[in-house]
Amino acid sequence: MERNDALDMGRLVETTRQMQQGLARAQQEIHTLSARGTAGGGAVRVTVDSKGALRELTISPAVADPGGTRALAELVVAAVREAQTALAAQHEARLLPMLEALDKTLEGFR
Repeated sequence: MERNDALDMGRLVETTRQMQQGLARAQQEIHTLSARGTAGGGAVRVTVDSKGALRELTISPAVADPGGTRALAELVVAAVREAQTALAAQHEARLLPMLEALDKTLEGFR
């Protein structure tokens, strides 16, 4: 093995170790995330946990009409989707920088 190959391999091993540590930190952070969503001008508010599961639901009495259950259901679904979309954006914001760094590091080995 040539000296340059050994240096490149050492750099790859160190980068891999750093990436593993960063990924472990990101996974811990992701498990603590939650996101909120609203619909109907705030008449329906929800919170989802780090896995996107519904954890909290608040419905304004103004939209809690027993005759309008279909509309209410649509508002709940819209609020949950908004919260899940926000959660996915948070996940991406934490993981994308690491993936970009890994891609840049591996460029030298292609």
